[in-house]
Amino acid sequence: MHPFYGPSSLLFSQGTTWWAGIISMAMYLLFWGVVIIIAARMARKYLAGGGMMWPKEDTAMKILRERYALGEIEFEEFMKKKSDLEQNK
Repeated sequence: MHPFYGPSSLLFSQGTTWWAGIISMAMYLLFWGVVIIIAARMARKYLAGGGMMWPKEDTAMKILRERYALGEIEFEEFMKKKSDLEQNK
């Protein structure tokens, strides 16, 4: 049994007071909050590194799209280079 509750309270000789339960609940919430935050950060760090969740972006295709968006190349050249990049995957 929890030391703040029940007749076997060793923490207070007069018995428990109302604030002892609030402190106990706050300590439990703080503990589990810290555990959940640490678990979430570890999961993000170790699971995201595997590459399974987010595919890596093709930098060549990104550069090609940027060049087309800036007007450096025409549509026909964009489509030709895009098909070349897709065939070489």
